[in-house]
Amino acid sequence: MKFEITELEQKHRNQVYKFVEKEWGELTIVSLGKMYDAKTLNGFVALKREKVVGFVLYHIENNECEIVAIYSEIDNKGIGTALINTVKDFAIKNECKRLFLITTNDNIRGFAFYQKKGFSIAKVHVDAIKDSRKLKPQIPLVADNGIPIRDEIEFEIKLKN
Repeated sequence: MKFEITELEQKHRNQVYKFVEKEWGELTIVSLGKMYDAKTLNGFVALKREKVVGFVLYHIENNECEIVAIYSEIDNKGIGTALINTVKDFAIKNECKRLFLITTNDNIRGFAFYQKKGFSIAKVHVDAIKDSRKLKPQIPLVADNGIPIRDEIEFEIKLKN
């Protein structure tokens, strides 16, 4: 599958917002008790004939780059890998010391994917979802795969500067 990765521009935002609402229920994303509005985040998109087929949204703070959201409409075509590599290169150019992301304990497929892409488990935030639910009560108690959603898992790649 041929696609191109480009910086998220205004013309792509409505397509990205539809995916965010589909996957996260609204444009607010919570990570370790911190709320992010998808409309304020920068990112990169994967395009196939001007249609967004994937995206990554990130936030840089204190020389650390957090992947706040990553999504691919089509699995196993290299979209997620290309998006991670692009944001990683961007983080290095911006002198970030690490690239990290937070996911929940039910994201078994994500665990495998992130580790294959070079991420290591940095921390397990036991019962962190309790605090996240205070900010976003619609976070489900149980995932579609039947696993209770309780913990937030932090994956990281240490970047060379």
